[in-house]
Amino acid sequence: MPKLKILYYGFSNEDICDLDQAGYLFDIGELMIMVEGQKIASYDGLVKLISQDRYKDKQYVEVVLLPAIAGG
Repeated sequence: MPKLKILYYGFSNEDICDLDQAGYLFDIGELMIMVEGQKIASYDGLVKLISQDRYKDKQYVEVVLLPAIAGG
């Protein structure tokens, strides 16, 4: 299983974590989570995506955390 490279939109820092450590991402409010260009809404969705064959040989999968912008 690839590791997750967590990138914070607008910041230069990044974190690396295993999939089983990534549950905290969904506890942070007001964020949109994008994985390889796809919006992910839950930890189960993240597991399902990362478990696909196309990711099995990758060392890292890029996860971008974006601030959720409410419009009106």
